[in-house]
Amino acid sequence: MAAGKKYTGAGIPTHYECSLHGLLAKDHEPQLRTRLEALCGDTEAAHRELHHEVSCIPCVETPVGPLRREDHVLRLRIELDPEDPLCAEKSTSSICLLGHPEPRSGRGASVRPIINAQVLSGSSSASQLLSLLGYKFNSEFVRKGYWFLYRSSLKVV
Repeated sequence: MAAGKKYTGAGIPTHYECSLHGLLAKDHEPQLRTRLEALCGDTEAAHRELHHEVSCIPCVETPVGPLRREDHVLRLRIELDPEDPLCAEKSTSSICLLGHPEPRSGRGASVRPIINAQVLSGSSSASQLLSLLGYKFNSEFVRKGYWFLYRSSLKVV
């Protein structure tokens, strides 16, 4: 997954998330990491990451039909310290609005806009905020791995 930035006329940054689709054999992972480190120009380019993401949907969903596309999924993204994941002081929370993927068939990637809003007072406050906004729990997952920064503008996860 890669993320880039584009600034709109309103002055609010819109990020784009590009998810590449494919399979990588476990024995090829070290070679990919080596190539990404070389591409990013830094021997310490790989940074470990650990995210807990909670997906939330509107409590009152639009009935099935064309207007259902108006419903948005919000994600509570909690970035944990990979060395000490249970330490709440080292975690940061943000609420992410994921846009709809661009409809293009035959492409090995999905591109969609994403807006992040950092929550300064912790994940419990963020959960309460999502509840007040009329959202409920849908699913959750944990993402663990590495990210690389290419030319200070492209994050490869």
